[in-house]
Amino acid sequence: MNQEKSSRLFSNIFAIVLVATLLGATTSCISLQKQPVGSTISTQMLSTKDLVKTADQAWLKRDYIASELYYTRLIERADIPKDATLVALERLSISSYNSGHYHEAEARLAEWKNLSPEALNSEIWQKYYFDSLLATKKFTQLSAHLTQTMEDTNLPWDIRSEAGKNLSTLDQSEESMAALERLYTIAPNDDDRKDLERWFIAGLSDKSEQVLEKNSSFISAKNNLKFPYELILFEKAARQSSAKEYWPMAWRTMSGIVQRGQIIDKPGFNKIIADLEAQYGIPRVGIALVLPISGRFQDYGWKIIRGAGAAQWELTKAGLDVDVQVINTEDADWIERVQNLPPWYTVLGGPINVKAFKELELAETYTEKVTFSFLAKPGNLEEGRQAWRFFSSPEDQIRASLDLAINDMGIKDFAILYPQEKFGRQMSQIFWDMAKERGAKITGMESYPPNDFPKWGKVVGKLVRAPQKKAENKADGLGEDAPLPETDFGAVFIPDTWHQAQLLIPHFFFHEADTLLFLGPELWSQALNSARDVEAQNLKLTIAPGAWWSASDGAGRLKEVMNREGLGKPDFWVALGYDFIKFSSKLGTFSPGWTPEQVNARIAEAQHIDFSLAPISWTADGKAHQQLFLFRPETNGKTKIDASTVKKTLANAKTKRSRRVSAWKKTQEELEKANTAKAESKQ
Repeated sequence: MNQEKSSRLFSNIFAIVLVATLLGATTSCISLQKQPVGSTISTQMLSTKDLVKTADQAWLKRDYIASELYYTRLIERADIPKDATLVALERLSISSYNSGHYHEAEARLAEWKNLSPEALNSEIWQKYYFDSLLATKKFTQLSAHLTQTMEDTNLPWDIRSEAGKNLSTLDQSEESMAALERLYTIAPNDDDRKDLERWFIAGLSDKSEQVLEKNSSFISAKNNLKFPYELILFEKAARQSSAKEYWPMAWRTMSGIVQRGQIIDKPGFNKIIADLEAQYGIPRVGIALVLPISGRFQDYGWKIIRGAGAAQWELTKAGLDVDVQVINTEDADWIERVQNLPPWYTVLGGPINVKAFKELELAETYTEKVTFSFLAKPGNLEEGRQAWRFFSSPEDQIRASLDLAINDMGIKDFAILYPQEKFGRQMSQIFWDMAKERGAKITGMESYPPNDFPKWGKVVGKLVRAPQKKAENKADGLGEDAPLPETDFGAVFIPDTWHQAQLLIPHFFFHEADTLLFLGPELWSQALNSARDVEAQNLKLTIAPGAWWSASDGAGRLKEVMNREGLGKPDFWVALGYDFIKFSSKLGTFSPGWTPEQVNARIAEAQHIDFSLAPISWTADGKAHQQLFLFRPETNGKTKIDASTVKKTLANAKTKRSRRVSAWKKTQEELEKANTAKAESKQ
């Protein structure tokens, strides 16, 4: 009996020593937090039923190291009941994780899922699988799992939603924002989307300015009214509200998001705005438009006013108090009237003619009013510091054409044909410089007297080297009807009016230069807006940039507004007024002594609007860039084109030329045969 007791005692001691040894060997895998360790007993001496009881006791005491050991031994037993196996695997997974054995936890979670696929429906399984992969830094595997879980329509929405939220927290990147956008889109109903909105805005309130700023970098005009980007803008605006000069802009941003964004929980977000209104009041914004409403340019001025009125009415309906005052630049005292505006009129738009802008420069009104010129260049003022631009520049026009020709068409060699006057010379120099910057070559350049039409044919012939080509053909023994070789450039820039261009371009076809792109300024597309009975057949490779396209999404929205308010049909100038009021209302008011840096910071926030014109963006230093559309003439007007359209048209032109050359060669061969036969018959 004593011998049996001694044997049993020795067995217990050996088991304790073994457990202690195992625990010592795994200390490198245990988290630094000290775990409660209870006394352990030999599992070999316990029946399966008693082992279940012992393991459960350790579990209930949260003695995770001990429970990990016991549940490990338990699932190795052959006689463990199936229902006990699932519980054991669940608790073993959690025990392993809480003991710092993250790889072991991942393996046990996989066993649990393999035994019961229903584990994916368990919030516990999902939590510890996420935590285990995160702890072992298996980010690729984790991202794939979360994406698959989020998209699995067989899982409960709570599981899918949590997966999407976790996916968005893996890093602060564009992909994480896209994951939230996707999660919001696939949410089953508005209540679920509302929960996502509340969760995300609550999380944003705890973010640092640096994190919020990084998230803001993922916002564009295409997504600024979508979840989650709209709430990032909302949070930024809410934080800016405490600054008096920022409040009008912040209020406009927040109100616009609630009015026009995807937000479902409108009462909740309106409550945030209402609380801020109670502190700072409903803001008032004043915008002055300096335009000609009499005289030669009055038609343009009145169109801008129509668009501005439509925008003001839209803002008023949204609850924003925007004052718009128009001052006629044809009045002798217009500068004095600008200077006497009430103090809340701190933003000025216009003028649209150079003479009026020079008067504004001389009066130095731009030092008090934040001025946005409706000109290609803000006079002699420094753009981004003394004045700003709300209009396309020559660089914008040429950039659009060069992007197509170089980037899309692969053209590297260009020619320039310009009129001998100021506009033509200036545009030619800009084209030359921008083409060179992109690695292109200018292989031909000629000028022509703009009013001496009879000389144009010779100038074009010289540009395409027609005389030299004919001489080369003659030297090779070819007749006058022999096709001329193609030009050594793929596109020609012609900075003149559309009327002049229509008369110039046929000369290229006369000299067989019929596979060129003809690039022009925005003047062409403006003229084509009202053109009729255009000879478009030979102008299919004519390309002109422009800011207004009546079939664009933005133009369509403007048409709806104009129709609803009975304001007539919009065009470029109407759209200019509409877009400017929408944009400038978001700038808020500026305190006396404002700085260019403050203006540029406001612009960076305000530029995310839905433009009805081609969208304008500004660099950090206040330089404007307009992403212009590209057009070609049609019989009655113009149509928008892209790279694929131009490639197809150019390919057709080259095929047509190739057929003409082939037909000439075939004719020559037949003539040679006939002459040979004739000569032989005489012999």
